[in-house]
Order: sequence, then structure tokens, then C-alpha cells
Amino acid sequence: MRNEKIDPKVKNEITKLNAAVIDALKNKDEKKITDLMTADLRESVAENLTPFLEQTSSIIQSKSFEAMDEYHTIKPQANNDVTLISGNDSDNDYIIQYHSHSKESFVSVLIPKCDGDRYLVSTFYIRDQDEWKLNTLQFGRHTVSGYTAPELFRIAEKEQFDGHLIPAINCMVLSNTCMTPAESNWQYRIASEMDAFNQSLTEQAQERYPMPLIISEIETQPEIFKIMPQRVDNEICTMIKYRSDINIKDTMALAAENKAMHEMASSLFPGIDKDVPFVFYRAFNEIPKEDISTPYFGFVRPVKENFPVTGK
Repeated sequence: MRNEKIDPKVKNEITKLNAAVIDALKNKDEKKITDLMTADLRESVAENLTPFLEQTSSIIQSKSFEAMDEYHTIKPQANNDVTLISGNDSDNDYIIQYHSHSKESFVSVLIPKCDGDRYLVSTFYIRDQDEWKLNTLQFGRHTVSGYTAPELFRIAEKEQFDGHLIPAINCMVLSNTCMTPAESNWQYRIASEMDAFNQSLTEQAQERYPMPLIISEIETQPEIFKIMPQRVDNEICTMIKYRSDINIKDTMALAAENKAMHEMASSLFPGIDKDVPFVFYRAFNEIPKEDISTPYFGFVRPVKENFPVTGK
């Protein structure tokens, strides 16, 4: 049974539990959340609960939430695998899978109130000795810049069709960050299609833009080593990171080099100037190593500064 078809008495019981879960996640209340859990869940989350609550409390802003979807399942026997399918038509349709130790289980996909990206709290309950207990709890990003993972995928497809490889990759990078809002319990209906497209883009990028990419047309030959999405509100811009032989303290010379790079950027990377206000740059004197802070100098270049303005 799903949503409005669920027995109102059962739904009311779960709604009260979900309110307690959201309150605990917002206020980092370890006792309150663990009191709702099965013994197995308490044991499995013991070491990770504190950092988990640190994350949720930094994002969830109030006790307010709404249910996106809810599912009540009753099986003939305990210890069964459950598969829930939201639909088979929309790109945003998803599949939830989990194991229930009880004949009766309940899943809520909740949207807590928060600014910016939308996150989901997914609660998995089992009825244990006539009492509902939280058996699994997931928290994850559901949208980026107002788009779900499949929606970003469709945008990326269009960008790739238009020959805009970098914007397509930017969209897929962000799509991957909201692909599984309930971790391994969640899979989008078109996940395999998205994975295949992502792999194809990666192969195209490796062939077309082998890194590091030396810009030999510029006298100082800056060396691009990473291109990534840079979000500005709901805009998905591009960040270009590069190594320069010019000392980053020599800001005038560095700015001249960056200006030359910016003037070439739209021809080097078609589409990065499309429908966005800025291109971002970070200049380094050495390529950063993982987990080591490396000094850099940043530039934010308006698209209209050097790119031709079309449509007027």
C-alpha cells in the first residue's frame, strides 16, 4: 500500500515517529534517535552516529517536513526482501530495496525543511512485537541547483549533443552527487542508462582533453590540470584549475596570463559561456597533492567580459 491507500491509523503512528526522527536529526539528539532504533541498528551505527548527526543538524533547519512517498508492506512471513517501485514512466521514478526481519514494514521518504539543495530522510521501520522500530535510516542529497540526478542527466545529454563536452561533464559530476539519496537502498529507474552515458563522457574527455593540458598558444604556456563545475546559486558554471610558471604573488602578470586564457576559453571548451554569468579560475604554482593545502590565486571572469554576446 502506498500513500493515500495506507491505513490512516498506521500512517498516523508512523508520522509521529518520523517527527521524532526529524527532531533528533536537527538537534543532534543521540538518545532520542537510538531509542527509536532496533537493537541491530543501534549496534551497526554506534561509531558513525555522531558524525552522521553533525551532518544532518547542519542541513536540517526546522522540525518541519513533508512526506514525498510512503509505503506500507505486509508479507506472509518474516525475513524477506522487499522491492518498492515508484513508477515506470518518469525519469525520476525509482526503486527502493531492503530486507525486512518482520512481516510488516513501512518506508517513508521525507523532505525536511532546508535551504538550497533538497535532501531526503528515508526511514525504514519494522513492526517488532506490535511496536514500530526504526531498522534503517538514510540521509542524502536529492537535488542540486534545483535538479534531480535524472534531470541533470537529460541536460547533460543535450549539452553533449550540442558539442558542449565540458558543460555535459559538469552536469554529470553534479548528477552523481545526488544519484542515491538513500544510498544502496535507492536506484533510479534509468540508472543503467545514466551510468553508460557517464562512462562515455569520461572516455570522450580523456581523448579530447588529456590532462594536464598545456595551452601552447599562450606565451607562458599555462597547464590546465582540472576542470570542474562551480555552482553560483542555481547556475552551473565552470572552474578551470591550472599551473602557472608566474609566481602567484605577481598578480599583475598572473592577471594578464589569465585574461589571455579567458579570451580563448570559449573556443577551447565550447559551451562554458552558454547561459551562465561567470567562468572561474584558480592559478597554482604547483599541481596540488591530495590532502595537502596548496596556495593559489583565484579569478572570477564575467562571461560578457571577453566572450562575444549573442542575441542582441
